Amino acid sequence: MIQVFQFLICIVLFIIGALLSLFKKKPGFILVLFFMHLFELLTVGLKTGKEYGKKLPETIACTLCFGFTWWKPLRKQIQEETFTDKDFERTPFDLAD
Repeated sequence: MIQVFQFLICIVLFIIGALLSLFKKKPGFILVLFFMHLFELLTVGLKTGKEYGKKLPETIACTLCFGFTWWKPLRKQIQEETFTDKDFERTPFDLAD
């Protein structure tokens, strides 16, 4: 539910930026959002999308539209699903008496 709320906030910010660009002739707000998300795409988004098996167009569109509210939950899910050797080690507490 929180992620849906974050996506809605991103969409509203882009709409506000687009309206400011069209009516007030001030494209600064939307340009800042775009370049910030472009930087995220190049540094984190592409790698995260590839690791999670997302297609390239979906990765690009979601990162440019939603930024970290898209790739951050994916990274968290990847970390939770990753097993290491430590997950399979036995401890004295594993054996029931």
